[in-house]
Amino acid sequence: MSMTRGQQLIGKEIGSCLLEKLLGYGGSSAVFLAQQRGVEQKVAIKVFLPRSTMNLQMRKDFYARFLREAEAVSNLDYSNILPIFSYGEQDGLPYIIMPYMPGGTLREYIKSHGRLSLAEAQWYLQQIADALDYAHAHGCVHCDVKPANILLDGAGNVQLSDFGIVHMMPAEADPAHPQQPAAKVPGMLLGTPDYISPEQAMGKPLDGRSDIYSLGITLFTLLAGHPPFKADSTIAMALLHVHEPPPALSLQRADISPTIDHVIQKALAKQPDARYQSAGALSAAFSEAIINDYMERKNDQQQKFPASQNGNTPRFVGNRGAKRAFVNDNPVVLIKPAFQRRVNFPRVFIAIGALLVVTMGAALLGGLLTSRFDANTSKAVQAKVSTNVLVDGLSNNDDWPTGGMFFFANDQYHIKNTSAHNVALAFSFNHTYANFRLTVTMAELHGKEDSVDYYGIAFRGTSDQSHYYLFEVSSWSGGQYQCWRYDGNGQWKYLSGGQTPVILNTHGKTNTVTVEATGNTFHFWINKVPIKKTLTDIHSGSGTAVSSGDIGFSVEEQGTEVAFSHLYIKSLK
Repeated sequence: MSMTRGQQLIGKEIGSCLLEKLLGYGGSSAVFLAQQRGVEQKVAIKVFLPRSTMNLQMRKDFYARFLREAEAVSNLDYSNILPIFSYGEQDGLPYIIMPYMPGGTLREYIKSHGRLSLAEAQWYLQQIADALDYAHAHGCVHCDVKPANILLDGAGNVQLSDFGIVHMMPAEADPAHPQQPAAKVPGMLLGTPDYISPEQAMGKPLDGRSDIYSLGITLFTLLAGHPPFKADSTIAMALLHVHEPPPALSLQRADISPTIDHVIQKALAKQPDARYQSAGALSAAFSEAIINDYMERKNDQQQKFPASQNGNTPRFVGNRGAKRAFVNDNPVVLIKPAFQRRVNFPRVFIAIGALLVVTMGAALLGGLLTSRFDANTSKAVQAKVSTNVLVDGLSNNDDWPTGGMFFFANDQYHIKNTSAHNVALAFSFNHTYANFRLTVTMAELHGKEDSVDYYGIAFRGTSDQSHYYLFEVSSWSGGQYQCWRYDGNGQWKYLSGGQTPVILNTHGKTNTVTVEATGNTFHFWINKVPIKKTLTDIHSGSGTAVSSGDIGFSVEEQGTEVAFSHLYIKSLK
């Protein structure tokens, strides 16, 4: 296809938008970057451009396909599906106006950056799966899921696009049980040969499980850097999808375990009944396989926490306000490892923790993680929930542990993680909250820009640290956040995460984080900008384990130092 096709439209106004630049081609259309009149907003416009080789009937069929995309997506309203602002026809040219996605496509991303890490692939897979499940629930089968139809917004989020050959199922139909064949363009194979399902290749009726097969091919491609099959012709490729089992990805990558391979192979089963029956089920199975493999690799890395060698005994303050020296209790040491990631790739949040109990003595060497126990009893001290307003609770007071990596300087509370394996975690004394609004200013003073430099806020911690929530941020890869729930015995539950470009990523710059907890619903702000999702933890554990508790701070990466200041906490009813 000539790369000059469509160039004559640059400078033309279509639908009150001025075409500025040709972004690319897709079948019988071209996509332009455009500027809306009267609005400071860039948009993308897809314009139907029939090729000279098309006869009249083919033009009519592709025109119908073009309009079908506009109609289908206009009825879908989901964050991970590229919306349509408007569509119409001008001077014989049908067009669709859409948001401009500055990050390009996933196909372009892996072409320039290489194959994805497991964590990155999981982050994108989850978003695409959510979009497909939504589309299937609304009677739409995409029919052309592939990296080139997955757009990036520049902040690590993706949106599924190009519903041009969408197959509409009856509203009352179960997406897993087709009731009508897909619409077909005479003489054409619908879909992209590298990514079509066996039933697409054979012209059979389609349902949502066809998209799941294509999503499995997409996942394989993101992890391998190329699709599983190669062929010299469209027919040969179709036969491979129908008859040939996909190669084992574990033969190409050392970090792909048989468990992960099994997940991909199941998604690529030739028979729809043998696949995952929803995109969300595929995403969940992939995530579970990553977590299980990671935990197995880390089980043999547990080691006892060394006793203090410098003769200093750290202070611990009981929740009732009386200072207690830490003598011969067994502190709980948190080890929360994180995946190593390549430079400049979006971080995905697959860090999974393990809990380790130390035999005797308090420790500062190797990374001290604080805990509080009554020196005279094996039972954890229970705290009374505070109803006070805590103002600037970081002005060199007795509410925080000090010594070793924990210290005050210039009216700021510093945590400098010196451990290669542990997360530095400090909980306050004397102040326990249930429903509250907390604001704190944090500044990363030292750290590695290409490492897992997460730091943040722990809250609703039980006195023995067996349960709590953790909200962390990082300046890595343009800004990241994640929220976890710790359920004890090394069990971590990932609750939410994503990219947030509002984080100032220069060392020494301050970032202000606000956490508001009401019941099991949490809101987060970073530099006064709200995280777009309201987090509701519907599985908050048994009893009141995480309904109230202490607040604290964490620093994850060895060599990272963070200064905390201007802490304000207010109890909410």
